[in-house]
Amino acid sequence: RVGPARELHSSMGETEVRLKELGLTLPIMPQALASYVPWVRSGNLLFLAGHVPFKEGMKELHVGKVGVEYSTEEAAEIAKVVGLELIATLKSAVGELDKVRRIVKVVGFVN
Repeated sequence: RVGPARELHSSMGETEVRLKELGLTLPIMPQALASYVPWVRSGNLLFLAGHVPFKEGMKELHVGKVGVEYSTEEAAEIAKVVGLELIATLKSAVGELDKVRRIVKVVGFVN
C-alpha cells in the first residue's frame, strides 16, 4: 500500500521518500577537484572515497577535537553531514538509491 507521502513524491524512490519523511535532505556535492574520484565501481560493488564535512557555503574544514574545539552535539551534527554526503555520492553513482541492495562496510572517524 502506498501512503500519501509516496503519492505526493511519486518521482522519488522509496528510499528518498523515507529520507524526506525523516527531514533529511541530500546535499548537492561539488565537482571533484584534481585527481580526486568520489567513487569507483568494480563489478557490482561500489567503493566510495573518503569524505569530509562540506556544507553549501562552508569555507573551512572542521578541524579539532571533540571535547576541546567541538561539543559532542556539534561532532554528531558534523558526522551527520558526512553521512548525507556519502548517500548523495552513492545516489550520483547509481542514479536511484533504491538500486542499492546492501551496504557492506562503513568506516568513519570522529576525533
